[in-house]
Amino acid sequence: MTKTTTRLRAEGLRLAYDGRIVVDGLDLEIPDGKVTAVIGPNGCGKSTTLRALGRLLKPRAGSVILDGELIERLPTRDVARTIGVLPQSPIAPGGLTVAELAARGRHPHQSWYRPWSQADEDAVTAALARTELLDLRERQVDELSGGQRQRAWIAMVLAQGTDLLLLDEPTTFLDLAHQIDVLDLVRELNDDGHTVVMVLHDLNLAARYAHHLVAMRDGALAAQGEPAEVLTADLVRDVFGLEAQIISDPSSGTPLVIPLSRLRTPRPVAETG
Repeated sequence: MTKTTTRLRAEGLRLAYDGRIVVDGLDLEIPDGKVTAVIGPNGCGKSTTLRALGRLLKPRAGSVILDGELIERLPTRDVARTIGVLPQSPIAPGGLTVAELAARGRHPHQSWYRPWSQADEDAVTAALARTELLDLRERQVDELSGGQRQRAWIAMVLAQGTDLLLLDEPTTFLDLAHQIDVLDLVRELNDDGHTVVMVLHDLNLAARYAHHLVAMRDGALAAQGEPAEVLTADLVRDVFGLEAQIISDPSSGTPLVIPLSRLRTPRPVAETG
């Protein structure tokens, strides 16, 4: 596998909620300039890991390192100017317009001595244009379709002006067409220079749109690497408890998972690469 550099990584990460350990001993490097998809069964720690990488959850042990510094020691405003985080199923306050939602992405750049400026306005306009929402900027967010609403949240993250984007299940509750719209936008943003980490449930879409896959099970790393290295029949059996056939997608050439049957008891995970 080609050696990559990384601005964002985790070392020995232990994460918990109310005393319940969710992730333990996780070492993870996010390759720069790539789209990384985190995959795994429900409850394996995917979203929890993403929250820790964005400094939304403090580790019980271990560290998240951003640009060579412990993220917990960096000023909150500096982190928010570097990493944009889109949480799972966000909810906007009632009556908020698309433009007002996108403008919230500029909060890390505001202060008492730096009020709203033309640069902020330009950043919001550019974000709305990038997500094809300029014509809807005065519409209320709660009036939008699911796909439009998700693009509005992405516009908010883009207006933040960061080059590291963490997206937690950005295609949840979307129909297939809108899933493709969102993931096409993710790849376009990557082409523009953004490093993207996203949690996805659909293995085939993860393989098609991501350069790098991170597979998790029971709070631990099961495998990571390029999609063709990670998505094997053994991995799907061990991590998801499914017998599956892996073929080449005739359109993209990426791995295509065809589920065959569910196992009653998944086999223990053997960590790789």
